[in-house]
Amino acid sequence: MKDIKILAVDDIEANRVSLQYLIQEYLENVELVLASSGEEALKITYKEEIDIIILDVQMPGLDGFDTAKYLKSNPRTQNIPIIFLTAAFKKEEFQQKGFQIGAIDYLTKPIENHQFINKLNLYIEVIIKNKQLEAVNDNLYKALQKEIELKEQVQKQQLELIEQSKMAALGEMIGNIAHQWRQPLSLITTCASGVKLNLQLGIDDKNETLASMQKIMNTSQDLSETIDNFRDLSYKEKLAKFNLSEIINKSIKAKEHLISENNIKVVTNLDDTIELTNLPNSLVQALVNLIHNSKDALEKSDLQKYIFIDSYINKDNLIEIIVRDNAGGIKTEYINKVFEPYFTTKHQAHGIGLGLNITYKVINDSMYGKIKINNTKFTYQDNEYEGAQVKITLPFKI
Repeated sequence: MKDIKILAVDDIEANRVSLQYLIQEYLENVELVLASSGEEALKITYKEEIDIIILDVQMPGLDGFDTAKYLKSNPRTQNIPIIFLTAAFKKEEFQQKGFQIGAIDYLTKPIENHQFINKLNLYIEVIIKNKQLEAVNDNLYKALQKEIELKEQVQKQQLELIEQSKMAALGEMIGNIAHQWRQPLSLITTCASGVKLNLQLGIDDKNETLASMQKIMNTSQDLSETIDNFRDLSYKEKLAKFNLSEIINKSIKAKEHLISENNIKVVTNLDDTIELTNLPNSLVQALVNLIHNSKDALEKSDLQKYIFIDSYINKDNLIEIIVRDNAGGIKTEYINKVFEPYFTTKHQAHGIGLGLNITYKVINDSMYGKIKINNTKFTYQDNEYEGAQVKITLPFKI
């Protein structure tokens, strides 16, 4: 296979024969194409891939300068190097004009063999190096495009897997929703029936009626929050880059009324520099569930009630979020069951049992993280406390 294709253009046959002899005798891996006029040269360049053109200036019809102008005006041929051939007594006259048109060099006739071959070798070497560089660049570009396509494909598959896992979790939990809601709905029915019966019998007790209404309202609120959880889980969420501290503070604000009503102090120790690419709304949902769970656990506490939330980067360069309370911890026989669907230690009226299960599925299946729970003892402001601690571990990017 020839590496370089040279087009030699001269209207005089003896000159073409001379060029043919020199090139074939002294140059290797070169294919020579001959043309006797500018018109013929243009036709050849439109059909073949030419690397160098040796072009006689003085030719009848389309001379060398006009031929070069046509070549330089065509995007297909404008980058082909042109070496002009001219008579020695015309060199000074034509040289400036030739360079203005775009020639890379001038050679005079009669041709000095060694000078001609040396110059051609130099230009051929440059062209070969450029071709090699273009091939490398082309390979790099193709590799980069393939890597970009692969990355986009992987990201698309990840999003599809995330969505599939969320839908699978949703389908599993919807299968249990009737079971989950029977007890709270039964309580609502019992309270409402009791109030109705007392009114019918004329034995209405205002305090008892108010207590029944409060139970109905509280239970309805719990059911409403469960609906919100299912609704949020069913929405398609896109990956986004976000600041972790902002998401944690947003989660705290979402439960601000419950925190305030129950006299709970939330103590945060956050690394405000942490930013990650994941599912921000899913993380809010998980944290809100954990805060709500701690609030429920703290209801029976006579101590000052605390919820502590920390964030930091661990030694494995992963993000960790710690949520703990001082509610006394979880019974040993329960701690390995808290992430199971519809497991709860709460009163039947509030026994939805889906919050921590949703949190587990969101963190593990959707966000490609890990969540663990344990009991812990710790000191805060010189006081010893005991409570449940949840640790969420997340990657910086999925």
